Amino acid sequence: MELFEKAGLVRLRSHLGTYLCAADDGEAVSHGYRRNSRGTVWAVELAGDEYVRLQGQRGLYLGAADPAAALDAATLSCRVVQGLPSTPNDSAFLWTPRREEKEEPGAGAGCLTLSGPLGRLLQASFGETPRDNAVTLDFEVEPKESTWVVEVVPTERPPPCRAQSCDARLEAAAAATLDTASSAFVRLCSAKESRKPEEAPSIDEPLHMPARRTIFHNTAREDGAVDDFDEGTWRYFTFDEQSLAALRRRLQEETQHKDFVICRRSCGAAPRLFPVVLDLPPGNNEMEFVLVLVPSRVANDLQWP
Repeated sequence: MELFEKAGLVRLRSHLGTYLCAADDGEAVSHGYRRNSRGTVWAVELAGDEYVRLQGQRGLYLGAADPAAALDAATLSCRVVQGLPSTPNDSAFLWTPRREEKEEPGAGAGCLTLSGPLGRLLQASFGETPRDNAVTLDFEVEPKESTWVVEVVPTERPPPCRAQSCDARLEAAAAATLDTASSAFVRLCSAKESRKPEEAPSIDEPLHMPARRTIFHNTAREDGAVDDFDEGTWRYFTFDEQSLAALRRRLQEETQHKDFVICRRSCGAAPRLFPVVLDLPPGNNEMEFVLVLVPSRVANDLQWP
């Protein structure tokens, strides 16, 4: 446990020499040799004296794919994915680190095992192809096969964790639901009292406020490249509007840049930048935006829809 107590960000290297990796899209978890992929960086959240949660770069947590199967002793193996705990004590997302007595020479970090529900051990195994590489929770695992090396990712500031801790996130979500419902009820009652009996309700009257979400942003370099999250250059703020114009004004305040193109990144091994032309979608899902400064070569090369 002491290996995680002072670590904000970590990479986990398996006995195969591969790194635990969260997918850029979807809920998949895999392992591979690309150490510098941003998906290999996990934010550590302490959950009491014995447990930790591991949060990936998309804000999702490492956990059992099927909590029911993970708690069934008759099921020998269970897949591992990214997800959100239903409660702060959701055992499917709680991990117990156990330090190994023997450490790899020159590893520069400690060796440990991570046990999940019912003491199942986190294990990486090779498949016939890289796509078949599996990360699972298993009972019958050789000690060597369940060992992970913790590599602490150095950072000069608090880890660029994608929002709050799990406990705070769940509490904030519950409070936001109550506040939104209460505010809408008060506004609706006030509007009804102020209308004349013959007046019909206005279709323009909002019955709810836009959800508050976390916006992550960074500025593209001259060559169009964007830093990974573990390089500490990404910033974030909370935003409760959907208008693209309002987002531009807020980004101007946050970055002190006046003229830029707001872009998103496509998924895949070689992500491309594409301009944002529509307002933000409803909901409170976290979003990432990249600012391309004008004038610049990158801005001229952008493909507009």
